[in-house]
Amino acid sequence: MKTSWLKEIARDLLALGSIPFYSLVVVRAIIGKYNVFVYQMIIAAIAIFILYFLIKDSNLHIARSLVAIIFTSIFYKEVLYVVFVTLVWLLLLVSAYYIKRNIGFVLRGIIIGIISCLAGYYGILYLI
Repeated sequence: MKTSWLKEIARDLLALGSIPFYSLVVVRAIIGKYNVFVYQMIIAAIAIFILYFLIKDSNLHIARSLVAIIFTSIFYKEVLYVVFVTLVWLLLLVSAYYIKRNIGFVLRGIIIGIISCLAGYYGILYLI
């Protein structure tokens, strides 16, 4: 019973990095006409897609969640939000490890997320 409860919470945390959630964030930004944010998220998503083929056996939920957390934190510029999403993201990392029990799988997801954030952050400079 306890194991299934923990796995359910772990899967719920990983949903933060799911494609539907990532899409919801982007579509909401499109509706609000926040073009820079939208372009950053799209460029980062393209980078994640490309890096997926170069860095095998990685957790893309971690990569997408890191992108969403970084860019929404920059967008909101609110300390309370940053603290909250950082804690949630750390729990997401623990959950990803708990489910697969492979630290390399988690670390490769973090690497893809970091590279994708950089691509989104600096890639927008070429569009503006």
